[in-house]
Amino acid sequence: MKNKKLFLPAIIICVAVFVMIVYSVVSSIAFKPTVTKGEFPFSITYELDGETTTINDVYRAYYDRNDGYADTKSRIYLGEIGNMGEGNTVYTLKENENGRIELWTKLYADYLMGDTEYDYFDDEAFEPSIYYYDTQEQEYDDEETLLAQGVKLISFEYPTPIKNSFVFSHISYFSGAIVLPTLLIAILALISIIIFVKKEKEIKYKAIDIASIVLNFVIGFTVIPFVSFLAIFIDIEGGGPELYFQLLYFIPALSVLCTAASVALRRKGYGVKSLVAELVGPIIFALYLIVLYVGGLQ
Repeated sequence: MKNKKLFLPAIIICVAVFVMIVYSVVSSIAFKPTVTKGEFPFSITYELDGETTTINDVYRAYYDRNDGYADTKSRIYLGEIGNMGEGNTVYTLKENENGRIELWTKLYADYLMGDTEYDYFDDEAFEPSIYYYDTQEQEYDDEETLLAQGVKLISFEYPTPIKNSFVFSHISYFSGAIVLPTLLIAILALISIIIFVKKEKEIKYKAIDIASIVLNFVIGFTVIPFVSFLAIFIDIEGGGPELYFQLLYFIPALSVLCTAASVALRRKGYGVKSLVAELVGPIIFALYLIVLYVGGLQ
């Protein structure tokens, strides 16, 4: 009979945990491109101080990995022009005491590799640009200033981005982006228990029940918001696949589920267990801080 009393809250909490797991896994699926590298010949002709020069070179691009600050599933591409070095796509055409003139190719590896997540040219054409920087690092790209510096773009031939497709790569590690969705799922479980798990009529709340109610509100309005804030913004310090980062992302949702369990246990006559259940979340967070601190000292 006692077990039947807790059947509904157990189902609600189990469903919430299941949904969290499914969401966390599905939202962490990383995809990789089927075409992982490409070569893109290009040509740029410009005039500088009355002399016409043509640059004929090749931009080599390739998919490197999935990684990122806000989204660990983001596809990272790298590229280089000839022997200029990885990531360098800017030619310095002239530099002296009056400033410098640079030719920006605006060749992006992800764009040329046909990744639809990246489109740098919604508001501008895919073409090179010439900039003049004065001694104060003020940037100019207007025709009048460039002509006064003796430089102008004459023509260019640019490659067309390839058509690419993307397939399953792996399940990525979590980031702070997982905190709010899992927290929301846990809050919905708490609301469901508050609405559907009724207090037994014969039960009269004792001092320990009142204490657990007070604890519900104190932890709900202090500890859980603090832990949630910390879990969401800890990625500012770098984040990563380390276990101590991964565990922290789920402590806020776990704490809310502990509150849900506390409410259900109290309404079914388990005052002591209700109090203990509410303390589980803060205890786990406290242990987490202790382990993190001790580990940091070593």
